[in-house]
Amino acid sequence: MTSTDETTDPTTSRTTGPTTWETTWLTANVRPAGSFGREDVARLRALLDALSASASLVVLDLQAASLRSGRAAEAIDVAAAELERRGGCLLCVNADDEARRRLGGCRHVVVVAAGEPVPVG
Repeated sequence: MTSTDETTDPTTSRTTGPTTWETTWLTANVRPAGSFGREDVARLRALLDALSASASLVVLDLQAASLRSGRAAEAIDVAAAELERRGGCLLCVNADDEARRRLGGCRHVVVVAAGEPVPVG
């Protein structure tokens, strides 16, 4: 897509005008806190759905969060797939052993362990 293409906003089905997705990036940094289990997945999914629809890069800092549910990992991977489809990325940083285990089966999210350098390039 070039900067002069018009796109249709999938949330409103209307033309949004010229796009600049290839030249302009919008990065969202999210730092959830607490323990995310089944009962919290809907809130996590709603947040990630909104961000994956508009951001180019979502950095999910898991330092203060624990993932207690495979459904939470699934919500993260679904958002990552949407970002990837549009040329973006969802990056989980500061993932502890449990988070890395839960996210290990995800195909679209990039997971970085706590204390590890963040990949660039």
